[in-house]
Amino acid sequence: MRRFRSSLGFILVALASFPVLAANGTVTGSLTANGKTVALKHAYAQTRKSPFDKTKNVLQLIVTDQELSAAAVSDDMELMQAQEKQQLSGFTATIDDSKQVISATVFSPAFKKMKQFSGVGMQKAELTAITPTHVAGNVTMAKPDDFFDEKYQYNATFDLPVGKPAGPPPPPALKGSPLPGGGGEPGKAYFAYLKNLTASDMKAFLGGVSAARAKEASSDPDFKKLFPLLKAMQPSGVKITSGAAGGNHATLLATGKDGDNVTRGTITMVREGGAWKVEREEWKSRSE
Repeated sequence: MRRFRSSLGFILVALASFPVLAANGTVTGSLTANGKTVALKHAYAQTRKSPFDKTKNVLQLIVTDQELSAAAVSDDMELMQAQEKQQLSGFTATIDDSKQVISATVFSPAFKKMKQFSGVGMQKAELTAITPTHVAGNVTMAKPDDFFDEKYQYNATFDLPVGKPAGPPPPPALKGSPLPGGGGEPGKAYFAYLKNLTASDMKAFLGGVSAARAKEASSDPDFKKLFPLLKAMQPSGVKITSGAAGGNHATLLATGKDGDNVTRGTITMVREGGAWKVEREEWKSRSE
């Protein structure tokens, strides 16, 4: 099974349940995480470009215990933010044209450390109907699995219309005074941060992030292992397209490449001790 944890600070026995009319069809299922079971009441299905072959489409299935916004259904970063804000439990499954699960994530506030991680191998999809506009069937795990002592199992049966992802949201409104080309001093600090990440200089990298983010990373015993993954996930060819600053905070808007996709980033900078530091960055990729 291939699995990875969602990057730090940056970027189960099933119980019976009854069918519930979800925002996009019907679903019945449950997820048990570290002994806590919740009913999965909402499910959404969309077509997306295959991450392995852009000429093909795959089915993206999201099953949760709570209703999701259209943005969370269509955008992976929005979904991760919803997981944190709504304390969601559920799973996603990407199913290819051979009806195989080629990637999956599971998320729950009952997980002790990771909250979300990904992997394939334990899930099985059985589809009784699949067309460009309709899918029915189930995704099941025959037995509980665990990942670094996080124990889980999930199962769901669904009958759903298949939609298409919403278009990209408008860029966020910038507050403060416009920054010069390249993002000015906050932009220089961000590119220094990227340089340290590319060079795998962990000490310098942590010196370029906010004190709160550095403390969170340093206190995590797994951060050293996750650092190479953070580097691998970073977009290439990053360019600052605009930015604004006010007081000790600045926002940078950027573009980059995520494989064959264009990715757009929003970087929040904070000035601490007279130096600009990276407080948060969010990247959203879409096929073009």
